[in-house]
Parts: sequence; structure tokens; C-alpha cells
Amino acid sequence: MLLNLHHRLVGFLAWVALVSAGHVWSAEAPPAPSPIQPAVSDQPPVQGDWVVQRIDSDVDSLNPIIGEDTNGDVIRSSLICEGMLQMDNYTLKLEPCLAESYEISLDQLTYTFHLRHGVKWHDGQPFTAEDVKYTYDKVQDPKVDCPFLRLYFNNIKSCEVLDPYTVRFIATERYFKTLEELGGLPIVPKHILEKGEPDFNKHPFGRHPIGTGPYKFVRWDTDSQIVLERNDDYWAGPIHYPKRLVYEVIEEPYIATQLLKKGEIDTFDKVSPVQWEHELAHSRSMDRLHEIVYPYPAYYYVGFNLRNPMFGDIRVRHAIDLLMPRDEIISQIYLNQYASKTSGYDPPSSRNYNHDVAPTPYDPALALQLLNEAGWKNDHGDGILYKDGRPLSFTLLYPSGDPNRGKMAELIQESLRRAGIDMKLSRLEFAQLIEHVDDWKFDASLQGWSLDLNGDPYQIWHSSQADLKKSSNFIGYKNPTVDKLIEAGRLEYDDEKRAVIYRQLHRIIHDDYPVSFLINTRLILIVSNRFQNVKTFAPRPCFDITTWWVPRNLQKYGL
Repeated sequence: MLLNLHHRLVGFLAWVALVSAGHVWSAEAPPAPSPIQPAVSDQPPVQGDWVVQRIDSDVDSLNPIIGEDTNGDVIRSSLICEGMLQMDNYTLKLEPCLAESYEISLDQLTYTFHLRHGVKWHDGQPFTAEDVKYTYDKVQDPKVDCPFLRLYFNNIKSCEVLDPYTVRFIATERYFKTLEELGGLPIVPKHILEKGEPDFNKHPFGRHPIGTGPYKFVRWDTDSQIVLERNDDYWAGPIHYPKRLVYEVIEEPYIATQLLKKGEIDTFDKVSPVQWEHELAHSRSMDRLHEIVYPYPAYYYVGFNLRNPMFGDIRVRHAIDLLMPRDEIISQIYLNQYASKTSGYDPPSSRNYNHDVAPTPYDPALALQLLNEAGWKNDHGDGILYKDGRPLSFTLLYPSGDPNRGKMAELIQESLRRAGIDMKLSRLEFAQLIEHVDDWKFDASLQGWSLDLNGDPYQIWHSSQADLKKSSNFIGYKNPTVDKLIEAGRLEYDDEKRAVIYRQLHRIIHDDYPVSFLINTRLILIVSNRFQNVKTFAPRPCFDITTWWVPRNLQKYGL
């Protein structure tokens, strides 16, 4: 659940996992910090300057309890608000943040946090245990739109304020992520949110947040720009360098490329390989820019709405999976360098990944055999398969602003068309796409899923989430055997024993074909080479821009 940002701070988002606290689930150690700018200044680090970044869509809310989008994660849950604990980006160990220390009972059911004295909210009011309890109470409030978050606190039955700087949580059952979930919960200010708008989901705080973090909110111009400014009164001291962090909402990659070349933005993340090769690699602008290629903990997939009778037949899902043109996607979009095939939801470097389960091969003959067995026949003479007079036809949703996914959707459409499946495409803005899948108003959806630390597949794959609107199990997947394994994994504190359970899950979920797992990717970031101390690390977001700094003689915006 912890979303790392910098060496002193973490935020939160409970997705699937890459590593566990203190351990990397890989044969390799965490990547060592390595400067990647072409020239390193011999000056000591200094504060000042701005980082102007491109994001491909606007955020949904700056309230960290109800916000869901990836672009807003770092802003609301790490920069503005904080949790009681933090995770070091390189050692991956939990460390104090808003809490100075904690104790856990021998039975793993009682968690006591001793909060840091002297911490102030950005408006100058003191941070206390009442804020922690208020935040917990809102997470547990069924009227608050955070089902994706609430499920991680199902085992917590109470939160008690012992004194202004001590808070105690009581759990009903053991859960290997309890400390991480409690520690990583981003705390919101009671004195702000309990006033004014009574509906927590609609409170103005969502657009004008106040936190305890290293950056303060300045401005949010819808669909245009979000601006933060360094908190010079931060409780941990002036340990962050950029004066301002500016997030420019630029949906179209071409426009972002032109602004990058002109020096109007400083970073452009997730550049498509084709765009890099054709528009940037040989540009004179690269004299003042630098390319960084790094593995990103995420995967792409096509998810089926299993409530649709068409997809209720596993033979249809299996057939479509056999028709996914993974090799074409990797060669045409990722130039055989920036992606690899996957058969599950954990990254291949994870000890949870089952390497005995091979990615699904491309096999049109077997796909047609399965479809014929399911009753779909090419008997109308138009090249489309029919059953009971209905064509095998559905619509695939995919988000705008990402040329990779647009091209991917087209390749999938063409592959399915050759096999007699009429798949239509619907390109939506990301917020619209999320609305459709949250309300189950879709046939299939092409999406990416960002992986986080210390994973628990409950959020995505457990049956209890299948009938909840806005849950991560929006496809409606249910499997009693999977449920039992997930529940067993939640009680297992030994990483290796839990990995054995998760490798069984990998095989079962793959062989159920509730989604078509496609690829893992390596991403391309272009960054101005005036920034020093640009380092990568394993957990997302993989960079910590608050530790980047610019020599005084290269600063564009001053102190």
C-alpha cells in the first residue's frame, strides 16, 4: 500500500505488489542509486528552481482517501499528505514518518503508534492523534467513496486515541500487511474536513488540500495545471530542493514533445518507443535533454466483463487470449526492446511469479476450434462468427492520451477480425473510461495496472469485490478456490511460503482467462539535463523529483 516518493517519505495506494517490506522478491538486490545525467556538477546541492512535468490526464481528486487515478497518487498521498510510516526507496524498510515509533502485540492484533510532536498542518494547526482517528473513521464510513481502500482495513475493528500523541488500533485477525496499511494511510486534517460540506466526497478539500507534507498546494486549474510549492516549515527540515512542482496536463503526446523541445516542460515520462525513435532520438534538442529507460512495475491487459453472457464461456475467453498479437505488439510498438510477454499480474522478477506458466501463444487454429465448440460458426458468409443468429461482436474501451494503447487496440482488433470476431473500438478520456468500468458499462477494456509494494491480490481477484461498484474487481471475477488461496496468503507472514500460495494463484487465474495478460514494459523518460541527482529505484514512481537539484547558474526560475 505504501507508495514511495523519496528517502524520507511515502504515501499510499493499495495495488498489487512487487516487493515486501525489507525484502525484494527477486534474485537481484534493489538497483543501487545511480546518477544518470550526462554531466554531474561539482557544486554541493542547492535549493531552488522548478520541475515542470507533463501528466497525460487530469487527476480526479486531491483528497488521498477517495482519489483513484495514478497521476494524482504522488501529489496527494506523498507530497501534500503523509502517513505515520514511510518506506526507504532503496532498503525498502519501514521507517518513522508522522509516527516516531510503534509497538505490535505478540499476537499481531494490537498496533500502537506514538506520534511525532511539533508537526503542523500547512495552515499552522497542530497535527494530533485526533486526525489519525478521523481519517480511519472516514475510511470505514460506507458513505465515503473508497471501497478500494476500505478492504485493506477489514480486519481493523477499532481505533482509540490514548492521548494527543498516541493512537491504538485493534485487529480482529492477523494480516501480513496490517502494519504497512496502517502506517501508510495518508492522514487528512480533521479540523478542515469536519467543517462546511457534510458530504466527505464533495468537500472542497478535494480541490484545495492541506497536509503535513514537504509541499503545499498552490493552485489547480482543471484540465490544465496543478502547482505545488516547497513547504519551508516542513517538520523534517529543508531536505527537498525544487521550489515548485508544476504538473502540466497535456493529453496529446505530440504537443508534449514540442513543448519539451522548446524547453517549456522539463520532463516527459512514458514516451512511446516509436515517438522516441522518430521525433526525439536524433533531435538537436537532445543536447540539453537526456533519455532514461527503466523497468516500471506494471502490466497491460484486456479485461472482460464477466457479467456478459458471451464472456461467461471460458472457451470464448481462451480463444480471444489465443488471438492476442503479443509478438506484433512488442515488435511494432515496443521495437523489440521495451516490452516482454507476461502470463500473470506480478512482474517476472517477483518470487510470486510462476515461471512454469508460459505466456499464451498466438494460435488462431486452436482459437477457432474452441469457438466452434462453443457454438460460434462462420455460417453467414460474411466472415463473422455467429451463434443463435447473433454475431460474435463486442466493444473494447481504451484510454486516449496514450498512443501505445491506441496502436495496441488496433492490432488486437485486426487479429480478432481475421478470426471472425467483430471487435469495435471506443476511445475515451481516462476519467470517462473509469466511469464506464466502475458502473460495469463495458464489454472489454484495454488497461494498464500499476504494481506497488508488498502485494495482496485480494483487491483485484477476490469474489467479495466482484459485486461492488468502483471496486478493482470490476470484471466481476469469482472463483472459490482463488478466494481460499488469497485468504490463506493474507495470514502468511513468511514471504517464501506466501509466494508458494501466490504462484498457485498465478496458474489458476491465468487458466481461467478472466483477462488477457499482455506485456510488461520498460518506460522512457526524457528529462532536462540541468537536473542533478536524478536516480531510479525499484518501487513506483521509480523517481523522486524532490531530491533533484539544479546548480545556481543553470536555474531558470530562481530560488
